[in-house]
Amino acid sequence: MVKSSGFVHIDNTILMNKIASDVAIEVQQQLKQIKTTSANVPLGTAFKSSILAKYGPKLKIGVQPVGIVNVDFKTEFDSSGINQTRHRIYLIIKTKVRVIIPFTSSYKEVLSQMPVCETIVVGRVPQNYVNVPKEEIGNLIEPSVE
Repeated sequence: MVKSSGFVHIDNTILMNKIASDVAIEVQQQLKQIKTTSANVPLGTAFKSSILAKYGPKLKIGVQPVGIVNVDFKTEFDSSGINQTRHRIYLIIKTKVRVIIPFTSSYKEVLSQMPVCETIVVGRVPQNYVNVPKEEIGNLIEPSVE
């Protein structure tokens, strides 16, 4: 629950948990249907070389979903004007895939962020307002002289 200058915002946690559960089940079902996929990647890309990224013989790389799905929520508050705050709720979906290249393999986490809702919280207009950007706050503070 968020309370700001007379405005009360209540998140429906039961609905949010149902959405997270439904998404996790759907992603899990989709991962079960995916077989190991493969792609041909230039050797320079496989060695993370920015200069040789497009060059070299092609390596066959396999990607296999592991099937572990983790779904969570993230909230974010941003200033949206003198008397407004933007409240966003995101669904964070994490899963793991196994990357298979010749002679080795490794596991990588795949993260996806999906907006669920956004609300603008409107407050009272202040009597006075000063906006100092974070980059310029050092210019306002005088160094102490000893």
